[in-house]
Amino acid sequence: MQVRLLNKKEKQELVARIKSEFPNLKLDLSLKTVVREVKNEKIALYILEGLAAFAKVDDTFLPILVETLNKNVLDSMPSVIVDMGAIPHIANGADVMRPGIVALEGEFKEGEFVVVRDEKHKKPIAVGKALDNSENVMEAKRGKVVTNLHYVGDKVWKFCAEAISRYYNV
Repeated sequence: MQVRLLNKKEKQELVARIKSEFPNLKLDLSLKTVVREVKNEKIALYILEGLAAFAKVDDTFLPILVETLNKNVLDSMPSVIVDMGAIPHIANGADVMRPGIVALEGEFKEGEFVVVRDEKHKKPIAVGKALDNSENVMEAKRGKVVTNLHYVGDKVWKFCAEAISRYYNV
């Protein structure tokens, strides 16, 4: 694992990319924000001190599922609430299917990032991309609704958990 601080130009590019991919994100991202990059050969973790944390995998930025660092980011995103029976499947990498959805929080369009949460505790268990808009999702009776990109226990989650425990007191 390599750890380094981003320079001004790299911060500008990162902030611009995050703002474009997450337009509804309510964060005060500025060039004064200290940004650390922790990476291995496949995953880069960007920690914006005190604000947020994102993982970059295959040129895709994903908000990480570590609430201690990312609660404000995860809470600002639209959510798909799933029943407890769907959780083992989603936490094993399965996409979210319409029959497992019990509610939606917030509105989203096709292709936007959404957080998948359990119905009992509202804990984030996955992040994915919506395959349809929120209006159509609730009208549908079956089919795939969200492509699962990052879930609790996957390689991204494990890398981020290790990096955070090794380099930060969180």
